[in-house]
Amino acid sequence: MRDSTGYYISGIFQQRSILVKKFHFSGNGDKWASYAVNDIVVTVLMNHHKNVMKVLGCCLDLKVPAIIYEIGINYGLLDNIGRSLSWSNRLKIAKDIANALVYLHTAFPTPIIHTNLSTKSIVIDSNGVAKLVDFSLCVALPPGESQVKVDTIVWATGSLDSDYLTRGIITEKSDVYMFGFILLELLTGHRPFQVDHKYHPLAEYVKNLVDKNELSKILDPIILEERGEIEHQLQAFTRLALRCTVKRGADRPYIMDVAKELVRIHRSVHPI
Repeated sequence: MRDSTGYYISGIFQQRSILVKKFHFSGNGDKWASYAVNDIVVTVLMNHHKNVMKVLGCCLDLKVPAIIYEIGINYGLLDNIGRSLSWSNRLKIAKDIANALVYLHTAFPTPIIHTNLSTKSIVIDSNGVAKLVDFSLCVALPPGESQVKVDTIVWATGSLDSDYLTRGIITEKSDVYMFGFILLELLTGHRPFQVDHKYHPLAEYVKNLVDKNELSKILDPIILEERGEIEHQLQAFTRLALRCTVKRGADRPYIMDVAKELVRIHRSVHPI
């Protein structure tokens, strides 16, 4: 299990199941240590949230910094187990992670932007609860500002929007964009830029099929088997994912609105 700044190893310590993140090492040790400190600080701030991995400890004195998380005996990385899940489980995962992001964006003096969202940053515990992990690339917005410009663009594991890629501009909508691609992966089982082992921007591919009323061509086969009972949820979920992944940040919803819509979709019983 890897992310953009390190890799994870599971094990047992003092009869507790743990997950250890070891950061990548390079000649610039200070940079990786700063990622580790960032990860620890933000995770501790979020430590009581049910949808965030709990930190047990850390070590910054080694050549390679490490963080220790507590996990259940049975856990899985969404990136690996996503296609085995039912629609109800996928919808719950989307709600869980949106809930964590709302807290990250609203619970502190200024919004904290994750900047590295992908299925690789989501762990599913033994109770089916989705937990966000890896806050190493988080950026806090300056007080009173709606955006921040970074000097160095870090190629994260998520799908990055054009404002960040071309100008180094990060906003709350940057996370919404990446979260939208997580929704599309949950819906289709495909990577953000790969469909049937070919390069296709997933958002554009899905939108073209939706415009042709051919969404079934891209749905994950497991979901397709359930489609008759959940058609209205699938349609609403798809519309929401495409709203999150539009190119212009101003046209995307805030994560609070995304979370509310996911709750509404989950509660919906009859077609809208």
